[in-house]
Amino acid sequence: MRLNGKSALITGSARGIGRAFAEAYVREGATVAIGDINFEAAEKTASEIGGNAYAVKLDVTDLASIEAAVKAVETRAGGLD
Repeated sequence: MRLNGKSALITGSARGIGRAFAEAYVREGATVAIGDINFEAAEKTASEIGGNAYAVKLDVTDLASIEAAVKAVETRAGGLD
């Protein structure tokens, strides 16, 4: 539980290596925002990972999307670590 009480936003984490990171962070106690351009896939991944994971829409090529995702994490988790 090395990440207990920590909050993370992982980009591209609806699948592949990003998902693997998200799963590892949750196993270690972090609350993880599953950030992905495909919000439906992010929601599915978050529900499969468990209660400490939640979905945020994130397009890393769009500054407004990045700002909105960070704000969503700050609102839900109190900030990023």
